[in-house]
Amino acid sequence: MISDTLSAIPSLYFIAAGVFFFAGTIKGVLGIGLPTTALALLTLVVSPLEAIGLNLIPMIATNFYQFVSAQNITSIIRTYYRFALIMSAMLMITALLASSFGNDFIKLMISVSILSFCANNLFFRKWRMREAYDHFWQYSLGCASGLIGGLTSAWGVPITMYLVMKNVSPRQFVDISGFLIIVGCIPVTIGYVATDVFTQSLLIPGLIGAGAGLVGFRCGASLRGRIEPALFQKLVLWMFFAMGLRMAYSALSSYGIL
Repeated sequence: MISDTLSAIPSLYFIAAGVFFFAGTIKGVLGIGLPTTALALLTLVVSPLEAIGLNLIPMIATNFYQFVSAQNITSIIRTYYRFALIMSAMLMITALLASSFGNDFIKLMISVSILSFCANNLFFRKWRMREAYDHFWQYSLGCASGLIGGLTSAWGVPITMYLVMKNVSPRQFVDISGFLIIVGCIPVTIGYVATDVFTQSLLIPGLIGAGAGLVGFRCGASLRGRIEPALFQKLVLWMFFAMGLRMAYSALSSYGIL
């Protein structure tokens, strides 16, 4: 387990702190990306399930801070509760199954969806939703977020797709994603604790990661207001494109394809 390794090699505490500081900085700028970034980096040194467990506390800490700093919290809850409800229900189910699935297959499926979405938006046409179909997209992408998130702790990917399609402002992107991700942390925590994906031995490295992630988030947030909306969206898409490539390479390598 990662906890045993961290206890035996203290330098890995600094690695965890560095990873979550970097991931927190990205999240501070973009509003999302901490679990995806941290997973991509942590899986270089630990197994995917161990990385998922270590992600839990930093993810809760940074998203709680992000949500309580949001504007118009009541309006956000009233507008996006459908997404939150269906996502939470699916997260509860899939989080209980996470330890029984093959991480490499899961990573490969996620990377395909990420790369397809990002390539289409970056190089071809922009996906936009009509407001009349907002409820449909909340339910469908909320369900997809729960299916993906419980198995990988990266339920921000469908949330990002939804908010990019909705073409919200950078500030709205940060506030809404903070709400949806912190809501998702509740069923995920229950599922991961129940199946020993997260154990008491991960508490200390998780707290170290949470502290580093919060510092990084503050650093990133100080840069956010200086970024133009068009550039902001491109940064989101390119970040996920890079993460998708990294996850695809990792998964295919495990099958001996690369």
